[in-house]
Amino acid sequence: MRVSRPSVAVVMRSFNDIDVIRQTLEALDRQTYTDFELWNFDSTSTDGTLDVIREFNQPERIRLNDSRSYNPGTILNEAVSETSGRIIVFLNSDATPCDDRWLERLIQPFSDPTTGAVFGRQVSRPDCRSLFTKDTERAFGDGSISSSWVHFFSMANSAIRRDLAEKVPFETRINYSEDIEWSYRVRRMGKRVVYVADAVAMHSHNYSLRQSWRRHFGEGEADAWIFRRGELGTSMFRYCLAPLGMAVLRDISWAVEHRSMDAALHSIPLRMVQKFARWRGLKAGRREYGFG
Repeated sequence: MRVSRPSVAVVMRSFNDIDVIRQTLEALDRQTYTDFELWNFDSTSTDGTLDVIREFNQPERIRLNDSRSYNPGTILNEAVSETSGRIIVFLNSDATPCDDRWLERLIQPFSDPTTGAVFGRQVSRPDCRSLFTKDTERAFGDGSISSSWVHFFSMANSAIRRDLAEKVPFETRINYSEDIEWSYRVRRMGKRVVYVADAVAMHSHNYSLRQSWRRHFGEGEADAWIFRRGELGTSMFRYCLAPLGMAVLRDISWAVEHRSMDAALHSIPLRMVQKFARWRGLKAGRREYGFG
């Protein structure tokens, strides 16, 4: 007897997300589209996250990995090989769907056979600091701003075709921006990467300056690999100084419009850390990969 398999696999990565994972799993349970199977990939959480996962999923669909040696591309390739379903949906445990039609809307673009990947809108959580809220809306929103960038994608709320993921594995040489790297590669192959503004998930982080440095340094390193064909201007002025000045000007304008003292005071320290960390990461990446 042939066993029918769900058409969608929902892959949820997590690590110590006890504050939000129950909300996300409950939102997933309420979806109008129900032909899916949940798979959890947890980095051996120690805060109770695993206990919540076990309430919502069966042991055979829960995988553990070591957070100390975590490599995103390795885990994503494992998820592709172990799950079933024509479509693989990636939903971070801290990316909470905002309504019960989120999944239905997210996968709708796959009715077009040229669509290789989709990603949904992200909105900030109520406790998000003002500039991170601003950045989230600028990157996502109606998609008009990010559509003019060299490339943009986020795997925290996304879906891809299984057959494409099997042919095009995720890159394991980078530890950041693996979603940008993969989706940029498939776009260059001629596949459509579609933004779905009405498939909304709540997802944001209040990074400290130290955390911002680490993240942007890693993203700069990844940029060296992803855009190694010269798609980005990599001089200090074009990659660091000009973006720094433009970001601060946007912040001040936004702070005035929204009467946000937090944004005005946070802008210069945050943007300096972000832009100089990314510049240092780019230089480190170019040395590591032999491009400079």
